[in-house]
Amino acid sequence: MYLTYLQFCHPGSPFYEQRDTEGPDVLFPLHRAELPEGWAREIRSEWIMYSRADVPLPWQGWKIHVSATTANAEELLTAVSAHCFAARLPFKALSGMPTLRQRNSKYADRGGSGKFLTLYPPTEEALATALDALDALIGGHQGPTILSDLRFREGPLYVRYGAFVSRHRTDESGRRIECIEDPDGNLVPDERRPGFHPPSWAAVPEVLQESLRARSERRLGDFPYRVSRALHFSNGGGVYLATRPEAPGRTLLLKEARPHCGLDESGRDALVRLETERAALTDLAGLPGVPAVDAYVDGVEHKFLGRAYVEGRSLMDLALERNPFVSPGSPLTPGAYAEWARALVDQVADTVRRMHARGWVFGDLHPGNVIVDEEDRVHLIDFESASRDLDGYAQTMGVFGYRAPHGHLGRAVDHYALACMRIGLLLPMTRLLALGPDRAEDLCRVAGERFGVGAEYFAGVRGQLAPPEKGAASTPVTEGAVGVEERAARSEAFAAASTSVTERVVGAEEVEARPEVSAAASASVAERVGGAEGAEAPPETAAAAATPVAERAVEPEERAARPEDPAAAVVVPAPPAADALLVERLAESLRAWRSPERADRLFPGDVRQFLQPGGGLGLAYGAAGVLWALHRCGGEVDPADLDWLRRRVHAEPEIPVGFHSGLAGIAHATAALDPELAAYCRRRALEAAESAPDLSLGSGISGLGAHLLATGDLAGADRLAARLRAALPAEREQIAAGLLDGAAGLAVFARRAATALDDPAYARLAVELLDMEVTRFGFGPGATPVAAALPAFGTGLGSGALGLGLALHDEVRLSGEDRFAEPLSRITALAQHTTAAHNGLLNGRLGLVQFLLAAAPGTPASQQAVARALEEAAWYTAPLGPHRIALGDEALKLSLDLGTGLAGLVLTARSAAHGGCELPLWEEAR
Repeated sequence: MYLTYLQFCHPGSPFYEQRDTEGPDVLFPLHRAELPEGWAREIRSEWIMYSRADVPLPWQGWKIHVSATTANAEELLTAVSAHCFAARLPFKALSGMPTLRQRNSKYADRGGSGKFLTLYPPTEEALATALDALDALIGGHQGPTILSDLRFREGPLYVRYGAFVSRHRTDESGRRIECIEDPDGNLVPDERRPGFHPPSWAAVPEVLQESLRARSERRLGDFPYRVSRALHFSNGGGVYLATRPEAPGRTLLLKEARPHCGLDESGRDALVRLETERAALTDLAGLPGVPAVDAYVDGVEHKFLGRAYVEGRSLMDLALERNPFVSPGSPLTPGAYAEWARALVDQVADTVRRMHARGWVFGDLHPGNVIVDEEDRVHLIDFESASRDLDGYAQTMGVFGYRAPHGHLGRAVDHYALACMRIGLLLPMTRLLALGPDRAEDLCRVAGERFGVGAEYFAGVRGQLAPPEKGAASTPVTEGAVGVEERAARSEAFAAASTSVTERVVGAEEVEARPEVSAAASASVAERVGGAEGAEAPPETAAAAATPVAERAVEPEERAARPEDPAAAVVVPAPPAADALLVERLAESLRAWRSPERADRLFPGDVRQFLQPGGGLGLAYGAAGVLWALHRCGGEVDPADLDWLRRRVHAEPEIPVGFHSGLAGIAHATAALDPELAAYCRRRALEAAESAPDLSLGSGISGLGAHLLATGDLAGADRLAARLRAALPAEREQIAAGLLDGAAGLAVFARRAATALDDPAYARLAVELLDMEVTRFGFGPGATPVAAALPAFGTGLGSGALGLGLALHDEVRLSGEDRFAEPLSRITALAQHTTAAHNGLLNGRLGLVQFLLAAAPGTPASQQAVARALEEAAWYTAPLGPHRIALGDEALKLSLDLGTGLAGLVLTARSAAHGGCELPLWEEAR
């Protein structure tokens, strides 16, 4: 999800917003020009559609894609659109240059990379005519390779069979799957994976046969490497393990670069960056911790860099595994862990100092780019952001939480990252430094208390985080990186505490980022341990993701860029917890930042407001959840806000039926505020549920069924529970994992139905589903928890171990049996002694608090964990005018919603004060 968030980060707003699709600085000139007679234009978020009423589109067929670079896009758009207008050929084009850059950026979806224009010839004859004509017009122009298509002659024309008109189905977990129709009339997935894979029943047209033969003949006879497996793919190319035939016992790492793809903020593509990496490794040859170059070779249209493969594990993975406040199973005491971390950072600092002495800045330093071998020696990897500009280099890619803000140039970029590393290995919360370096004071203070380290551990951190004064040299990295003299001076930017949050909370367009936690944290647990549909990772990658963290040994090669930091970052002292958590703050902020004139949302919140039908209305991310939390906490709900919700629910044609993102949740939220609206939502949901394929708790029939049980509609709940049993796939492993979208949520409904209806069949189903989830998540007897399911790796109640724990607590509480007492106890102990990568209710530490208040509210360990989590949660707030609002998921923008933002924060503070869980569906369970 992390990359998705960046599409909704814009510098003009402190909140997540939809991309401007009509501004003069956004659209290509064609999209603002007068159309020829008979043509219609439809502006969508990324694509601009051009069609004619007298040229109906078939459902599917052979479509033409045109690839483009930022240099030739406007020329190609002019030529191709003129042909299409003249030939009466419907087409669509990307909206503007920002969208094109984003599509071709490093961590953009490989399936969509390079696609600039799409043409829809209605027949195979029209396909042949268009290809020949367009090849004469634009053939041979440069553009990224479109991996899912067959290239026509020399490009930039590509062809594949697929949908002309969007049709989709929803699977049992609520996931939307784009489809085409097979000869029997069934909707089947419209595959867009790399490689030319037309459906078996779609014969390749004659006009493509020559290109198909040419594709099969493109082979390299003298390629010096044999690839054994793929480690990672990005839009810029792959990373592989390989050997040379003459030395099969020596493992090498092979990095691939695709021309015109993987753009960074400066516009450099993957090929330019790979050449930079080769130059850096060559110049730095012989330095401890720098891998040796093997060869730089040509592939089929791509370049490859072979280098020594570094055996070991990333410092990021090791830190998350060994940090006793992240992984309670760590064998290290806090003090021993801190000493281990100090020794490794000292090694990294020494390597960086030696690099600087040889004239190179590393430029992308973070724990994921540090490999630790079996003898605890460090090795740096991924030199593609390195630079010879020791004083003026400005970062163009970097991990959010380790990337330096404006003002840090050259060596200061590496020094900033080293300071973040010292903090982040103890408390993985360095994203908060985007709010100003003084937030480090809180992090250092708490880290010192928890790990028993003194001020000497953090010596120099303050000076390395502060931007150097103009004309001053960067704070030096001494041998061992300790004892660095602190810089007393501060730039004016860090003294201007009144600067608006828009300048503090990051938000640049079309750039990529990754959190400082594991890369696995950006995907749902369903995709990591349940095998989600459509994943493009090779089997080895998928297996590695599901392997317990103690057993993984994959060298990370990925990185991402983060939105640019504001030019005027400011000091934002962390507020007292009581100041940030008052219901009065919520009510004031809601009044100040509501937007009743908008149709998509009333209150700013998570990006899911824009990604789900009716996303701005529901309980988790929409208006219903905010109003419910305000009412629950004793605040006064504005009748105008209820009126907005009422009007939008009636106007929105597609709202899921489920609880967290659907009609059932809206009914739950408005039961006391507007009983008439709640009854309407229930009636509408029951009607839609008759044919809804989504079985999940979050958006499907299990969520509706659980709500009906809470309202006393046992007959309606029984019908839905019977449907659930009948609709579950025979291969249970096909069911996603987790509470909101997966088997744990289905088990919650099944167990509650079994209790309310006294039906042992539903009880058996709940046990079956929970047994599967306990095994998946690694909480079975003798098993090691799957790292990706832990809060510190970015998953919470929604898709991680905490959600499973809540389902297990339901089972133990309602069944009166202790079958799941042991895994529940393990998850409870985990929650009592860990931290979370995110802050929100459904995906972070606020959900951790609610779980402990449900499962073990009175124990001293839970009370300490709750207090600790609420203190940390207050750090994730920032002032906006006179108000203080919570940072949402990914900490890139502010949010007011229940699932990720301020409403969840205030609700959880109240829950802690009252000593009980108030999570919706669990607020009455004691």
